[in-house]
Amino acid sequence: MKKQLIILSLALLPIIGIAQNNDNENSLPGDTTVVIKGRKFVIREAEKKLNIKVYGKTQRGDTIKDDMIYEATFNDEQTTERRFEFSMPFQKKTYHKRHYVAFFTGIYMGYSQLNNDFGFAGSDAADLKTSRSWEIGIGITKSHYQLDNEGHWSFTTGLDWGYRSFRLQGNYAFRMDNNITDIKPGGTASNVYSVSRLRYNFLRLPIMLNWKTRIGRDLYISAGLEPEWRYGIRSKAKVDGRDETIDSDLNVTPIGLNAVAEARYGNIGFYGRCGMTKLFDSNKGPKMYPSSFGIIWHW
Repeated sequence: MKKQLIILSLALLPIIGIAQNNDNENSLPGDTTVVIKGRKFVIREAEKKLNIKVYGKTQRGDTIKDDMIYEATFNDEQTTERRFEFSMPFQKKTYHKRHYVAFFTGIYMGYSQLNNDFGFAGSDAADLKTSRSWEIGIGITKSHYQLDNEGHWSFTTGLDWGYRSFRLQGNYAFRMDNNITDIKPGGTASNVYSVSRLRYNFLRLPIMLNWKTRIGRDLYISAGLEPEWRYGIRSKAKVDGRDETIDSDLNVTPIGLNAVAEARYGNIGFYGRCGMTKLFDSNKGPKMYPSSFGIIWHW
């Protein structure tokens, strides 16, 4: 502002000099208007006073006609200055689009479930001990892409690694029989199963659309799809009190697809994950869709 006023004053020196040397004239023929870098300067001289008014501009560079941000009056005795603050109604703060990559982005833990279909309705084929059926995952990397200038919408993708386990109730275990996976009972005197579970490791590639606002802290609502690669598949149990691996592979589909949603406030969020594809290959195991829900801590 000061730099612009200095430039303006230098430009007006000839005009002021002419006015001061003219004893018969008390004012300029009319107001003088100059626009410098989008700001409008209105100069008026009357009765030995020089008045300069400065009008602001919007964030788009348009001059604001009715909002004065600065006024200065000069005469032989004193100089008076006033500054004004203004805001445009419905004017939003502008954010630059940005992209960044983060590593080791958080950890999540939740309960796992098997279902007859997509959702959380449970399975008729498996009686799970829900309190001991769980998953734990770690965010290895995440890429963030801002979609708008206001900072509300973004797109993220990344890579998660983790472990998932489904714990069966009672004396049962997942077993292979003639290359078909089923849930089989153990013996009564020997080969008695306990702590029986189907477990596997996973790599997930979440692809999420995020909406963000701020209520004290950042509030996120996210939803998307998540391809999942399953490996290290085992049916494990205590057999007559000894830890054993009963079967492996078990016709589990190695590539699955999940629908994922999350609500997050600050660094803490809650998520739900539903399998959109069956856990076992068609006609090689019971019809089951995995799901999970839990809490996630973002770093």
